[in-house]
Amino acid sequence: MADQCLFCPRPVDSAEHIWSDWILKDLKPAQPIHVRIARSTNKWVDNPEVRIKAVCQKCNNGWMNDLETANEPHIRAMMHDKSIVLGPAQQKLLTRWAILKAMVLDGSSKRRIPFYSQCERNGIKPPSSCVPVGSAAWIGQLSVKAFHAGLTDTFGGINNVPKAFHGCVTTLIVGHLAIQVLTMHVLPMFSVHPIRPNCKPGAWDVNLLNIWPVFGNANWPPPLSFTLKGADSIGALVNRWKIGTDIG
Repeated sequence: MADQCLFCPRPVDSAEHIWSDWILKDLKPAQPIHVRIARSTNKWVDNPEVRIKAVCQKCNNGWMNDLETANEPHIRAMMHDKSIVLGPAQQKLLTRWAILKAMVLDGSSKRRIPFYSQCERNGIKPPSSCVPVGSAAWIGQLSVKAFHAGLTDTFGGINNVPKAFHGCVTTLIVGHLAIQVLTMHVLPMFSVHPIRPNCKPGAWDVNLLNIWPVFGNANWPPPLSFTLKGADSIGALVNRWKIGTDIG
């Protein structure tokens, strides 16, 4: 683990929950939870209180807790499979929450250079409260309750330059709510190119709602739910961008 907080110069003296106490209390998971962090293999964790020691108490109990509290009403509704309309402000809050979790997972291992830069980690905090440039986020509905947290790398070439862009994909599942975020880093020479890597085929336009960038209100749930097996399985979502190398 890092000796310095991921989000400030203070030393690490606190651990961030992947799933907060109120989520675990509400959903009462009876089965082991699927977690994939850094370069570990897939793991089923019996203790749902997954904590990553990579932050300081001031950040964890301050702005990070505030972001969690601001997202609690709409996350709670969706994880319990209740219909909800997310306005632009709520969509940005949810995107920042998901990317915060992505940054914590991303910075949890010493065996790799973190994808997210210190500038991006600083920017997600108030007062800037920015979503990293080159990010996109989607939400979907799972037909059953589940938990999952994982990251995947994706790479692509531009004009015969291999690995001209590098993307980090994070998939989070909380009850009936599935969230996926993708952040892209592009070589400076291609920074003016609008880049989006090709994903695997799927009914993404009907089983996912785009929440970042924001295009008006988002009416959750989407028309089609993810299932445990089949063409529209949650596994297909997790592996949607899996065309490069795993980081988790």
